Amino acid sequence: MPEFLYSTLDDQDDVIDGMFQGHLDVKGSAGSATSRNSRQPDGGPGIILFPALVDLLDGVSELLQRGRGTFKCSGLGLSLKFRLRDGRMTISHRWTVIDDSSSQSTAAAIWTAAQQLTDSVLGRVTEPTRYVERAEDGTDRYIDFRIQVKESLARFEESRAHLSR
Repeated sequence: MPEFLYSTLDDQDDVIDGMFQGHLDVKGSAGSATSRNSRQPDGGPGIILFPALVDLLDGVSELLQRGRGTFKCSGLGLSLKFRLRDGRMTISHRWTVIDDSSSQSTAAAIWTAAQQLTDSVLGRVTEPTRYVERAEDGTDRYIDFRIQVKESLARFEESRAHLSR
């Protein structure tokens, strides 16, 4: 079973809009991947955690709903490829498989990491970001991670429930 671990960088007490920087480390049965830069003592700037989390949750949710196929997430600052076939999910990084587990195990590992991240820092988000996204009706709206992350978690949980049917 793979392990996903989100961690925040130090000194982000003033972040109130959810744009926390940090890292994602993925450990699998056959290897590992990280958003850290080995040439910098602190691992480098890493990733913006909540956009990366939403990207991963939504991409894997769609994959679980389809029951097969591929999802590539590179917006993480960490290029990962998820492939689902015959109930098995492989995770690759740079053309190397780092894990091959059941889709349930992989989904559980992603869920656990998402819960740990949201439990530790989502409560510190008190306002939307200054960045906007285009809504389906064509209007611009500010990104509010308090809403976006919770909606993404709900979609992911529904996809996980789909696995047991």
